[in-house]
Amino acid sequence: MVGRFFLETYGCQMNAADSAMVAQLLEESGYEAAALPEEADLILVNSCTVRDHAAERIHGRLTSLLAYRQQRPALLIGLLGCLAQHEGEEAWRRMPFLDLVVGPDGYRRLPALIAAAQRSKRVSLDVTLDPRETYADLPLAPVGDEKSAFVTVQRGCDRFCAYCIVPRVRGRERAVPAPAVLRQVRGLADQGCREVTLLGQTVNSYQHEGTDFAALLAQVAQIPGIARVRYLSPHPADYSPQLVQVHREQPTVMPHVHLPVQSGSDAVLQAMGRGHDRQAYLELVRRLRQAVPGIELTTDILVGFPGETEADLAETERLLTEVRFAAAYLYRYSERPGTRAAHKLPDTVPEDEKLRRLGRVIELQEEITREIFAGYCGREVEVLVEGFSRRDPTQVRGRSRESLPVVVQASPAPLPGSLVRARVTGSTGHTLLATS
Repeated sequence: MVGRFFLETYGCQMNAADSAMVAQLLEESGYEAAALPEEADLILVNSCTVRDHAAERIHGRLTSLLAYRQQRPALLIGLLGCLAQHEGEEAWRRMPFLDLVVGPDGYRRLPALIAAAQRSKRVSLDVTLDPRETYADLPLAPVGDEKSAFVTVQRGCDRFCAYCIVPRVRGRERAVPAPAVLRQVRGLADQGCREVTLLGQTVNSYQHEGTDFAALLAQVAQIPGIARVRYLSPHPADYSPQLVQVHREQPTVMPHVHLPVQSGSDAVLQAMGRGHDRQAYLELVRRLRQAVPGIELTTDILVGFPGETEADLAETERLLTEVRFAAAYLYRYSERPGTRAAHKLPDTVPEDEKLRRLGRVIELQEEITREIFAGYCGREVEVLVEGFSRRDPTQVRGRSRESLPVVVQASPAPLPGSLVRARVTGSTGHTLLATS
């Protein structure tokens, strides 16, 4: 063992997948994972920069971690991920105690960068975007005892939505070759993994040597041992009829789609550069629900985008009421330097007004979510057990096929990875309560 590392992750599922890969690379280099930062010789923060609040939070967290160097003077502290890529040398100038600043395409070189930081007092910096890097040759492993795993099938993004910094910090789209994806999923199945989630910034735009995303998903869905397949996050404009058909024909593809819409207003969607309008989105929702009765949809909503009016907000609220998402990630707009919106669109909506609008859509969505969850009372659901309840040893937690959180009362409690049938007896508003 060359030392112990502690890795903390912020942001999306792609970051979670990257952190799992980083942990595996470090362990193969002789490092051992530490349970707590005070036990580590190396602390890494895998970061997000989608919103200014996320960046501020990470800056604060890194500064607080510096306190551990008082007890361990040789402690290395590193910033990984999207914020590292976005800020580059500026991250080190802002926080000169950093020993490593490494972007998403530099993880393969991380052991060498750590060694260089240990030899020198200078920061090890690697924020080069590599259009060839997909990490396709690296085997995957479930994290700890988890029976679910993320599998990245596409890195980068070609969409360049006006508000989004992702293409600039993760580069252009490049697909993980389909044979490599299938090899990774088979390896996970051999290790006892029961569920995989295929990841990409716009995952359904996947293309590799004649294999599109619908074909890849159908192949993954037929791998023995994998009971459930999910994917994140598709773009509405790239959602093909063939992908809808895979949902209808493959029982291991779960009846849930996270389908970001961002706004219900055509004017705002056009200003965002989303590539779809309200009617096209609603037609896709109709086709999905016709093909897969009972499918649940979730989404992302961004309020307070430059130029958004009260009438635009009302259109978003009307969309929420019409579609009835099971859940939604709701945000207010924050200007990100380097995006088209920051360059060309004045931030016209005051911060207090953004907060007011966000409160309105949160209140509406909370009501819809409570009603949907209450509608499951008395129904039987299939739950993939993820772990044991922290409060009651006779309870387990997991997710239904529709990706709804479920707490199941069962004796004896089934082990993680088990698929159990349970009858819903109630709801907290965000979690189903069931007995088996």
